[in-house]
Amino acid sequence: HKHSSGLRLRRAREIVIMVNKLNKTQRVTVQRFMEIAAGSNEDDALEALKDSNWRLESAFELYFHRSRSKSSKASSNLANIDAMFNKYKVNDHGQNERIEAEGIIRLCQDLSLDPMDPVTLVLSMKMNADTMGQYTKEEFHRGMRVMGSDDIDKLKAKIPALRSEYQSPSGFKNVYEFSFHFAKEPNAKALALDTAIAMWKVLMGDKWCFTDEWCDFLQKTHGKAISNDTWSQVLEFQTQVGANLESYNPNDAWPYLIDEFVEMKLEK
Repeated sequence: HKHSSGLRLRRAREIVIMVNKLNKTQRVTVQRFMEIAAGSNEDDALEALKDSNWRLESAFELYFHRSRSKSSKASSNLANIDAMFNKYKVNDHGQNERIEAEGIIRLCQDLSLDPMDPVTLVLSMKMNADTMGQYTKEEFHRGMRVMGSDDIDKLKAKIPALRSEYQSPSGFKNVYEFSFHFAKEPNAKALALDTAIAMWKVLMGDKWCFTDEWCDFLQKTHGKAISNDTWSQVLEFQTQVGANLESYNPNDAWPYLIDEFVEMKLEK
């Protein structure tokens, strides 16, 4: 984001410098171009005129040719994404076009992914999907555009980058925080315990040595839904407190569940 805004600033400076260097006739030509080519701006006008040696007719031809190729590329991308979506969607002719669990499993097969692979959560995060086990048409389109993929091969080629993102500390934190809202029932404030346990096993299985013990502890002693605060604090705990709990401090205001878990561990 910073990179793109930096580029825009640099481009704006270049335009200002270029406009200041124009003679009177060239400035009039730029104005004329912008009046005739609806939707064009100073940047478009300067680029087309410069590339056409300031011949107005040639500049118009060039500008409209470029606009057409941009829009046809965009519409072909949309058509390709539509075709992709249609391959996996539920065919019930309902109002809400969507991909459900069976279609998601087929999508994973085509991507050579196990549906339980945490990379599927990165895919869902890119779509900003609302509900686990379902992608709406709008969510699917959003994700494919964000990932620059309009067919299955392009999406498959993106998987290693998505995996790298997941494996970085900041990328993992984003996926972890996204997963709470993604996995909970619509309108629920907390995450059902069974769902939370399943999600922890997928997300934390190979990252936290206490994952299985933590899940067993919750099933035996807690038996209730997991709040967003507890969900977030488990990641903090996993990050800050080492495998032998040497940096655990009971005064650190951890949720009571984490304190009880540590007490149980230390008593063993």
